[in-house]
Amino acid sequence: MNRPLCNRTNRKVTLLSRTLFACIAGALPLIAGCVSTMPKAKPTSSTMHKLTPTLESMSLDEKIGQLFVHGAHGVFMNEESPAYRQLLHEVRENHIGGIIWFVSNVYETALLNRHLQAAAKVPLLVSADLESGVGMRLLDTTMWPWAMAVGATGDPSLARREGAAVANEARALGINQIFAPVADVNNNPDNPVINSRSFGEDPSTVANFVEAFIEGVQSEHVIATAKHFPGHGDTRTDSHRSLPILEVSRQRLDQVELVPFRRAIAGGVKSIMMAHLAIPQLDSEPVPVRAKRPGDNPYVSGPDEVAQHATLPATISRKMIEGLLRKELGFQGLVITDAFDMGGITDHFDPGEAAVRAIEAGEDMVLMSPDIDAAIHAVKEAVRSGRLTETRIDQSVRRILDAKAFAGSDVASPDELFRLLDTPPHRALAEEIAQKAVTLLREESVQLPLPLDARVVEVVISEFPELSSPLPELDHELRARLRTPPRQFLLDARSTKEETVPLLDAIRNADIVVYALAIRARSGSGKLAIPPLARQVVEDAEQMTARAVAVSFGTPYLVRDLPRSMTYLAAYGIQPVMQTAIVRALFGEAPITGKVPVGVPGLFAIGDGISKR
Repeated sequence: MNRPLCNRTNRKVTLLSRTLFACIAGALPLIAGCVSTMPKAKPTSSTMHKLTPTLESMSLDEKIGQLFVHGAHGVFMNEESPAYRQLLHEVRENHIGGIIWFVSNVYETALLNRHLQAAAKVPLLVSADLESGVGMRLLDTTMWPWAMAVGATGDPSLARREGAAVANEARALGINQIFAPVADVNNNPDNPVINSRSFGEDPSTVANFVEAFIEGVQSEHVIATAKHFPGHGDTRTDSHRSLPILEVSRQRLDQVELVPFRRAIAGGVKSIMMAHLAIPQLDSEPVPVRAKRPGDNPYVSGPDEVAQHATLPATISRKMIEGLLRKELGFQGLVITDAFDMGGITDHFDPGEAAVRAIEAGEDMVLMSPDIDAAIHAVKEAVRSGRLTETRIDQSVRRILDAKAFAGSDVASPDELFRLLDTPPHRALAEEIAQKAVTLLREESVQLPLPLDARVVEVVISEFPELSSPLPELDHELRARLRTPPRQFLLDARSTKEETVPLLDAIRNADIVVYALAIRARSGSGKLAIPPLARQVVEDAEQMTARAVAVSFGTPYLVRDLPRSMTYLAAYGIQPVMQTAIVRALFGEAPITGKVPVGVPGLFAIGDGISKR
């Protein structure tokens, strides 16, 4: 039985799409200068600000707690609920230094930030992975295009304006640290975890966009965080699942991976995130393999992906933190780990040992330990035994306090949020980036623009089996233009061979087939590929001499798996603004000017793209 795509009137589908997207990891002449002139959140009776205390006024327990960041969801919770009591425990008893929010709601997050800041003796660093805007984590706000889409525009000033706009909204919510930009150079087409989250493949170009985004974010007194040092762009292993090993020389690192990080440091970035990434040429010490227990790594169900012969990951390597990052590159700001619940760490160390090793290596903050209570206890024991010194703890706390003094801890009032978040100028800027990012890589069997009277079959190839419609805006926009409503089909992990029979019949009678590839890097997925059944459908349709256009709403490298006779566009992400931008491009309503910022081996070079105006 076919599962037709739902139209835009089904708002529950749209909400599910936005929720899933947030979990995983969208008047132009009027936009110039709009970010700098946007109103700022001013202190009111609903806004709070707390002075950062001095190091000398803090106890050892309070200082150790500052080294940890707890993960949570900004949703409604009663003040006596277990979820809220857990948050208060982390803030009051464990004295944590920060909170990171995942899928959340706007007003609940702001309210929780206000309450938690009031409960904290030391102001909190409140963070979120806002690589693609506030909408990446906060529901019902705009999801901006991924970094690779920004790179496809060729205009770093758009990254700067985006950084300022996103930081302006984050600061109003009480989020004072953004875990972005991604400074990784994605030079591996099979990278399952970075991919379109990177600005591109050319190190110098990536550096330009990274520097611009940082400048925009920090102009709003929000901390930008360049990640994932020393560079996660050339891996085929997702560090959520297991520890990647990068077998490259120091010379290669200097020429590729380190280029954007050097620029970020020179540009004054306040924070850098370390990667769960082994680089034997930088640190050859073997990493042990831990006897795993069920649930230690939530991203895999078995031990088969554990790296058996790896070396120390950068997150706990003194040679890479104190040696390379601090002494050689001269970075004196805040160093934070990638999440410590990921397989790249949990496969090798329990929470306590992982935290102690991270601090020994020079980390300032440990992100999302699977057991903060156990980790703090282990650090206290390490200080008591002499393995760690209080002087070493003080070094990190000084940097944490400096960061907090820069960022402040204000939270806008509800009325201010109503005015400051997701404003028309910010949405227009996201739409401008999306439109300028659309890239036409090949124009073969279908010539653009599409005719309005064409009989179209729309085939969504999805890696989101939990959704009945991962691309609702695409469907709505196609229906709004075509004189004959398109016939729609969905292929995902639930699809069967029998379901393809009516699909192929529809293709036989169609003028044009539009393949919408909703496949992109997702944390823990481990791979990026067109599913076998969908690939077979494409091949069978090709034998029918069907005229087809494919759009990649995610990784642009999927063109390798498609027939060369097919017209192909890259959208770099499933964000609603990208879906709308693609349809406008398909029907000639907007110029197509994007240039692919990565090479596709054997097919396209960096900078390729057919312009249509």
